[in-house]
Amino acid sequence: MSKKDTRIVGILGGMGPEATARFFELVIKNTSAARDQDHLRIIICNWPQIPDRTGAILYGGENPLPRMIEGLKVLERAGAELVAIPCLTAHYFLPELRKKTHLKLLDLVAETARWAKSNLSGVRQVGLLATEGTVATGLFQKSFQRQRIQIVLPTPEKQKKIMEAIYGKEGIKAGFKGARVSRLLKEAAEELVEAGARALIAGCTEIPLALKPDRLPVPLIDPMTIGARELIRQAGGRLKQRPVS
Repeated sequence: MSKKDTRIVGILGGMGPEATARFFELVIKNTSAARDQDHLRIIICNWPQIPDRTGAILYGGENPLPRMIEGLKVLERAGAELVAIPCLTAHYFLPELRKKTHLKLLDLVAETARWAKSNLSGVRQVGLLATEGTVATGLFQKSFQRQRIQIVLPTPEKQKKIMEAIYGKEGIKAGFKGARVSRLLKEAAEELVEAGARALIAGCTEIPLALKPDRLPVPLIDPMTIGARELIRQAGGRLKQRPVS
């Protein structure tokens, strides 16, 4: 792999920082490389001060767009050409972001829907584990509907448990990923399976930090792994044959 063959990758991160670190690691793990020089050139803008996306979408919180645009400008000045945003709720702002940058922005939600259509033969219903903001925007519902796959949503009670697992005082964003958080997510997942879901989407980039596929009765679709592999492909890197999560 030569520098001429590949595009410089940017990651607009900090939403949250640990999800950003995992996404970077997934890009490394899914790149077929025999030496350091075989990996992609990657610039990370880790900006945790970007206001909360769910708070802005649902509760009139501070608009995250200005700081997201600033972050993209940082990446553009640094030489990035292709950018991924490892926060799925932030994809609600993708249309506006595209108006403000010349960078190519990868759509992890759309890529996940395309992957599901190609790789989950016969599956017509998938459950969504995501933030209230992501659910309310209909991002996954719209993308999966285009692929003729129905999204199954949690009941309000289980949605509260998902939010507690992510945003609670002892949730993932506070650094907790142990048995309690895992149990809350697993309970929501089991309800979706009972409602007919034949696969589940980790629709928040932090969910895979606490919920592992081997604890579930159906496949767990991870947009982070799918997005990392698509990023490598579009950047001109060499993909490992099998996904690494």
